[in-house]
Amino acid sequence: MAAAAGAALTVVLAGCGGESHSSGASRVEDEAAKKRTDARTVLVVAARKTAERASYKTVQTGEGGSDRSEMLFQQKPYASVIKSWGKKTEDNPSGFNHMISMGDAIYVKSDHVPGKSWYRMDQNGGGDPGNSRAAGFINEIAGALAATGSTSWVGEEQVGGRPADHYRGTVVFDELAHYTGPAIKDDVRDYYVQLAKRRGETSAVLDMWVGKDDLILKSQEVTTGSKGQDQVFEEYSDFGAVPAITAPPADTVATWDEFIAGKTKP
Repeated sequence: MAAAAGAALTVVLAGCGGESHSSGASRVEDEAAKKRTDARTVLVVAARKTAERASYKTVQTGEGGSDRSEMLFQQKPYASVIKSWGKKTEDNPSGFNHMISMGDAIYVKSDHVPGKSWYRMDQNGGGDPGNSRAAGFINEIAGALAATGSTSWVGEEQVGGRPADHYRGTVVFDELAHYTGPAIKDDVRDYYVQLAKRRGETSAVLDMWVGKDDLILKSQEVTTGSKGQDQVFEEYSDFGAVPAITAPPADTVATWDEFIAGKTKP
């Protein structure tokens, strides 16, 4: 009888221990989930971590896949590659543009100079990683979302087969212009607001997807203004895995003067 009672007590104690462990694990999971719903904190950390990566790839598209750009961004030494497909013009019948930026030079793909496939333009002061469009709008969108009171956690979704937290907010550019705080740097805020106002935009619905490693995987911007609505989508990948960016072979590059002369020839 005593043995049976002891066995029963052992089972009860084991059961209590199991429930306690399970409850502790659940609390940890709940706390972790709660942290992911804190949009401002996650977005500030994500913008910093993503910007610290040595390199990454950005694919940018407009509504319906129009005006597609594929961009590579490298931190040290600073360099970028932008390939874009946009409107066809008389000067550019294909609508394709290809540009490499590094150091104090920009190399542009061109067939206007016989025997050459690129021309070079000099940059004053060299490349500036903070203003490179090849880096995408990570700093602007993450910062604007973190600075906006309406921003909230939407839910967990899959991006490229990876779990990600989805955040959304509505940004009014006149209000963002007066924001002062740690969510977005003043120069990034000013650039983003001025760009929107030049395009006649008054507000934007912004979405951002952040992976569980705090790297930004995707963003979406739907703006409203005097010209109606516009949409831009960006996807980010290949963090730290972008091949080294190099200049075109010297014998394939024309000077700026050679390019201008080639364009003016009948």
